[in-house]
Amino acid sequence: MKKKILIVEDDNLISTIFRMFLKELGYDLLGIVEDGKEAIRMCEQLNPDIVLMDVHLGGDLDGIQATEIIKTKFDIPVIFLSSDTEESTIQRVINTHSYGYLVKPIDKKELGISIELAFYKHQFDLDQKMRETRFRNFISDSPEAILVVNENGLIEYLNCLGLKLFKTAYIEDLMGLPLLSFVEEEDHADFKEKLDSSLTMEQGIEYTHLKLRTIHGDFIDVGLTGAQIEFNGKKNLQLIIRDVTQEYAYRQMLAEKANIINNFYDGVVTFDMNGKVRSWNKGCERIFEISEKEAIGKFYSEMGISKNQKTFAEDLLIPTNKKGNLELDIVMERNGSSCVLNVFSSLLRNDKEEETGIVCYIRDISEKRKHELLLEESEQRNRDLINAIPDLIFVVNKDGIFEDYKLDDESVLALRKDSIIGSHISDVFDNSTLKEVESKISKVLSIGFMEKFKYQMDTAKGLLWFEARITNLGNEKVLVLVRELLEIKKA
Repeated sequence: MKKKILIVEDDNLISTIFRMFLKELGYDLLGIVEDGKEAIRMCEQLNPDIVLMDVHLGGDLDGIQATEIIKTKFDIPVIFLSSDTEESTIQRVINTHSYGYLVKPIDKKELGISIELAFYKHQFDLDQKMRETRFRNFISDSPEAILVVNENGLIEYLNCLGLKLFKTAYIEDLMGLPLLSFVEEEDHADFKEKLDSSLTMEQGIEYTHLKLRTIHGDFIDVGLTGAQIEFNGKKNLQLIIRDVTQEYAYRQMLAEKANIINNFYDGVVTFDMNGKVRSWNKGCERIFEISEKEAIGKFYSEMGISKNQKTFAEDLLIPTNKKGNLELDIVMERNGSSCVLNVFSSLLRNDKEEETGIVCYIRDISEKRKHELLLEESEQRNRDLINAIPDLIFVVNKDGIFEDYKLDDESVLALRKDSIIGSHISDVFDNSTLKEVESKISKVLSIGFMEKFKYQMDTAKGLLWFEARITNLGNEKVLVLVRELLEIKKA
């Protein structure tokens, strides 16, 4: 198909020569116009393949002004024709991004070559624009944030997710800015080296983690990869970026938890379903005197807890599976002596709720057991001592409620032994004595010093005199020691 040519020339002689040249070269001449406005109208109506444009035209628009409009509205390639070689004119022509500049007088062969070059260069530019349009559409719809950086490290393009990543809706906030200006200082040097290598040595960027600053100044954790592409007719670097802030924070949290667990004073060990050790913290190293390296992969039975491997199922797996969790004490031989381990176990499950093993929290309670035995012995001695005291002993709280007592003979009280706990002091004392008792209890609780007083009570043995001593027991309770005053009775 013949290429369609429009001539814009106000010199009739020159336009006649061009008409003859074009006919001889086999082109289809759409017409000849003499001013810029008419050239624009003809381009809109006839859509020529090439426009031959005189630079200096009469009328409101010169050739350069008309070309700018034609390029913007119709994207038709223009070849300038002129005898003007002034620097200022040439610079104006360059700024229009025209497809050629022929200096008059023009040779027919030169004209033909210029037309062919302009046509195929324009076709190449159209193809390039189409590819870039498809590329832009592709990255705009991409589920990943995509950013294009030019050879100078400046941001050339971002898709919608890229804008969202930087927390802006306007590409103008980022276009033309150095990508490195958004990289946190501690990552700056390392990423600059990778970016420079990729741009100069035509190699990609392998997965890299770094912190990027958003438009608002806050930092996000990202993971990115890069590859060389051609964009706007130049070599550029395409970066695929993913926001990993939450993922990174989660990994950090898991690492911190693992570090905390590993440094527990008490032991934490996990077993698989066969009783093989999967993890072993420092607490376990202390309790069992076995290093993590030695313990991983060993069986429950090899920990010195049991000689029979089947006891993993019997001791832990079956009971834990049945109850959901289990607490038991195990006696283990260590360095020729027995030690007592308190083990709390629970099942481990994956995200599909499948059982994958057991985690055990282990405490060496050998010393605790010794202290408990000593405490029990001490408490028994105290009980024996208290029982040897002939006095009546009561524990009363701040509200005047009896919480405990020691009483050998209930005949000295107005209450039965089985009704003492939970009763109120008003059930024991008459109104005149009650006020004094309440006052003494309040004073002891607030000041802390012992108080004593004498009172008379009608009992099963008759009217008796008693002396009560009240001391602060702590926890808003008082200890009341009551003794019968036999000397008053004798008197």
